Amino acid sequence: MDQLFRVQRYLWICICLAIFNIADALFTHQFLVKGGAELNPVMRSIYAKDPVLFLLVKFFFSYLILAIGFIQVSKKVQVLLYIAFIIYSLIIVWHLYLNISLSAR
Repeated sequence: MDQLFRVQRYLWICICLAIFNIADALFTHQFLVKGGAELNPVMRSIYAKDPVLFLLVKFFFSYLILAIGFIQVSKKVQVLLYIAFIIYSLIIVWHLYLNISLSAR
């Protein structure tokens, strides 16, 4: 039963990360359309090439994150996923702050 609980919790982290990644893509696209700047140099170059390609790449990574939730990974990878969850939570809060502050102008 203990093993089953860990797998379920780990899958939920992957589902949340995939959703956060999609939200990040959409918020970033909206921010860039309003004249903002992408901080990630790799994603900035992809966006400069084609915004649709940018969204496709982000959605593909969301799919990969979700797929990781269905395979067994080491404890180290699980810890990295929890760290990514915390970082992405902060990124989503930052996006919300930016969107609220831009809407107030």
